[in-house]
Amino acid sequence: MTRQILTALFGLPLVAMAADFSGSWTRDNTKSDPAPDALWLTRAPQGRGGGRGGRGGPGANMAPEPVMVVQQTSSSVQITDLQGAVHKFTFDGKPTSSTTETGMQTVASTASLEGDALVVNTTRPYGGMPGNVTLKIKEVWSLSPDGKVLTVTTTRDAPAVEKTFKQVYNRK
Repeated sequence: MTRQILTALFGLPLVAMAADFSGSWTRDNTKSDPAPDALWLTRAPQGRGGGRGGRGGPGANMAPEPVMVVQQTSSSVQITDLQGAVHKFTFDGKPTSSTTETGMQTVASTASLEGDALVVNTTRPYGGMPGNVTLKIKEVWSLSPDGKVLTVTTTRDAPAVEKTFKQVYNRK
């Protein structure tokens, strides 16, 4: 309601008032769904599970907690995922192309701001032969009202199977 009033009063476009996902984020394993199998982890800014590595009690050498870093402008977003891979998207509707891990196939992604959500759609080939099967991935990013919790709901759609899972992150 406030957004509609501000848009009417000041003529500000809806995109300018969209949520800003910029910041450093750590995965909350207690609120996130378990990471699915490898097929479903083919390009996910939310990573493979996060959390602290290592063993031992207090004082033991522990791996640093993985952090996802998001840098957003009015026209694009750059995501450095938990493994350190960088993903760049523009909001102009043009697909961003990248190659698969093998370097033999092309992945196409688009990102858009839809109200308070960031939506990333990715289409990628999957299978033994190039173009054998298409995997569609839709990520919907949303922030809590106070901006301290990020929820990424991911739907992975491949022939004969669709899975949805959520990852929850806390602002660092």
